[in-house]
Order: sequence, then structure tokens, then C-alpha cells
Amino acid sequence: MKCLGLGMIALGVLLLGNTSATASPRLGVAVLRPDSTGCVTFRGEPRRTGDHLLLFLFSPPRVVDGVIRGRPTGSCHEGGEAQGESYSLVLRYAISQADEIGVAVYDPSARAEYSDGEFIVRTEGARAPLRLRQCASQEGLHLTAWRDNRRTWHEYWYLGFDLEPNCSDEEARE
Repeated sequence: MKCLGLGMIALGVLLLGNTSATASPRLGVAVLRPDSTGCVTFRGEPRRTGDHLLLFLFSPPRVVDGVIRGRPTGSCHEGGEAQGESYSLVLRYAISQADEIGVAVYDPSARAEYSDGEFIVRTEGARAPLRLRQCASQEGLHLTAWRDNRRTWHEYWYLGFDLEPNCSDEEARE
């Protein structure tokens, strides 16, 4: 098992606050930009300005954090395919030279580590950890969350160019 760093905080012991949280964290799709900004889409209950998020990126594997700053003028996805409410965010640190797609997690109790190609996220009150994965299909990314070997969340992000598919049938099914 490999712990990843988050700024100067060790990811293996990252605890975001003392606030009690539900056993199922809120998950969304994030587009992160090199200028330390981004856009995230969540389904369900609206997020609030100031909500602190963990953002899981898969290539290379790392976790960054950011804060919701409000609503953007449009959708996070230029193709308009993302379902849910979009929010603009600002990252604590710049991440790379190009846009990146990742999984956003809102849960103040979240702790994470990386092992065997997936992030393992433990949250207060959960009987089993959540496992976050990303795989490629012909022209997009499948972002998934698993608990007890059962897929509990899935989002597809169309990229519009050819990729080398590496998803299992279970990861890519709708």
C-alpha cells in the first residue's frame, strides 16, 4: 500500500475535520485546470460555497484539495453531457500543465490511500471503504466507486478522441 502526499500533509492520515459525516460521501466529476481552478459536477443535494473537496487524479495517482467558490456561467463539460449541478472551485496548489479529469469527494471525515490502481477512501461510519477507479473506453473515461465489490457510483466523461480501452465489462456498463 502506498500513501500519497497532499502538499505537506501525508495522505495516509489525512483527516479533513471533526465534523460528523454520513457513511456515504458525496461524489462528483471534476475538471481541474493548470491555473489552479476547476469545475465540479455533483448530483443530488446542492453543495455550498466554501465546501472543502478532495480531488482524486489517476495519472499519475495523487490527491489534491480545493474549495467550492460558487456557480460557473455554464456546464463543466463542454459537450453538456454531465448530469447534475456544476460548481467552480479553486485548488490549493497548481496541479499540472494540462486539464485533468478526476473524482471529487465531499466528506469531512475522508481518509485515503492508494493501492493497486485504485484509491481506498475510508469515511466515518462506513463499514467498508470506498474504492475509486478510473478506466478508459474508446473515447472517454469511466469513473467508478465500489464498496464490497459492488459498484455504487458511475460517471462517464466523453473526451472526443480515441483512447486505448482498458475497462472491464463491469466497469463500463451503464
